[in-house]
Amino acid sequence: MWRNLLRFGVLNLPIWLEPFVIACCALFFVLWAPGRKGVMQNLKAIKPGSTALVNFFRTYRVFWNFAWTVTDNMRFAESRTIPDWQFEGAEFFEQLLALESGAIVMTAHMGSYDLGAHLFSETTSRRIVMVRAPENDPQTQQFEEQMHERTRAEGLRIDFNTGASALALDLLDAVREGHFVAIQGDRVTPGIASVRATLFGKSIDLPSGPFALAMAARVPIFPLFVIRLGRRNYRLLTCPPIHVERRSRKRDDDLEKAVGVWTAQLETVIAGSWHQWFSFEPYSAEHAG
Repeated sequence: MWRNLLRFGVLNLPIWLEPFVIACCALFFVLWAPGRKGVMQNLKAIKPGSTALVNFFRTYRVFWNFAWTVTDNMRFAESRTIPDWQFEGAEFFEQLLALESGAIVMTAHMGSYDLGAHLFSETTSRRIVMVRAPENDPQTQQFEEQMHERTRAEGLRIDFNTGASALALDLLDAVREGHFVAIQGDRVTPGIASVRATLFGKSIDLPSGPFALAMAARVPIFPLFVIRLGRRNYRLLTCPPIHVERRSRKRDDDLEKAVGVWTAQLETVIAGSWHQWFSFEPYSAEHAG
């Protein structure tokens, strides 16, 4: 229902009213107790020593940024309004585009995953396979699929991760054919293989699939983050590639080394843009109480 209301607002409300409506919508965080508490618990780890009152207002900022992001995404879907982009780490982005092989682009729940994928697909002739977790609600899932169908770019394919085993084989084939696979690597969905890591001094379960895929296909992982800077203004941050190579007798040891590099980059980005990390559940069971 709320996604249809958002679509109605984008299509019918005057553009000058948009900031006021978004500011009011972000107050939803007061009513959604589980999401509010999840963000506040995460902020305790990201901002140690902060008081609960300060983190309460920081939580509003997270929801405010999230409201802007989903609005920008909806406006792009309905009217093809393209935001402004700034690039950081352009040398690594160019290195990715220059690859003759496939690659894995790993990102987090920050900024707009969809807008970033569409921008990426317009800068290269390579096919982009974007992996998304399915929505829990069937009607919401149907709405998402319909919206993606309307905005689908020529070189962009979206796969919903509904069958881990079958999808893994499809992604391996895609990478070996020279395509880029985009995956969010900061959260584990039920039924997905995971690996234990450390983020802000707390344990976290991360998907092991992207790292196993990179090792099997012998392709690099490029960490790439989409960060909102302002009204329809985003930064595309590309980090140095992660190479997952089999060098020891134990495969898991090699995977853990690569995961450690990813979490170090992820922690640095989240620390600098904590208000952009849309993780509404405690990322670690250590502080989920």
